[in-house]
Amino acid sequence: MKWFTHSLSTLKGLAIFVLLSIFTAATVQAAASLTLTGKSTDVKYESDKDIRISLIDWSVPVQQAAVENAWRQYQDDGDLETFLASVEDQDTRGYVFSAAATGYRIKYAWQEETDNGRHMRFLVTPGLKTRNTYLWNTPNNTSPAFTFVEVRLNNETGEAKTSLDGAIVLNEQGKLTLDRFEAMKLFATMEDSTPYYLE
Repeated sequence: MKWFTHSLSTLKGLAIFVLLSIFTAATVQAAASLTLTGKSTDVKYESDKDIRISLIDWSVPVQQAAVENAWRQYQDDGDLETFLASVEDQDTRGYVFSAAATGYRIKYAWQEETDNGRHMRFLVTPGLKTRNTYLWNTPNNTSPAFTFVEVRLNNETGEAKTSLDGAIVLNEQGKLTLDRFEAMKLFATMEDSTPYYLE
């Protein structure tokens, strides 16, 4: 009887261990692979400055190509509805959060390593500053449906700028980027806050 009780207790313990392992694996899998935090320069109040970018994963090549091709078509025919349909068709890769209650979905994300650090690009929907228009000094009156965000980090700190203050172009590799990044208005100062165990 003691042997049976001991075996039952062992089986219960094993079952709990397996369940905890599954839960932990699922939690890690769902965690952001990249976390950028920063301070916006365009809010009305100091308490609303916080900006966070939480990325689950980068867009795979076929997803990148779908958005890039849709952008080319949009530049040719000006059909915003069709462009947005193609963008929304893509998996959500993460979120951009401001002081507004709801985040902005990242639908396109790619990065490159350069001699000047990491350059990261994100296309988000809806457009930045539309979740709570009262937070911002400069409203989004030009592109409420989407915004392109580019972040450049050097030694874990850097800048974020957006298409609200400049043009989106295709680079030599056919990827979306911001035109004349250096000359653009600063949207936020940023730093890499990704937990070390996810890097």
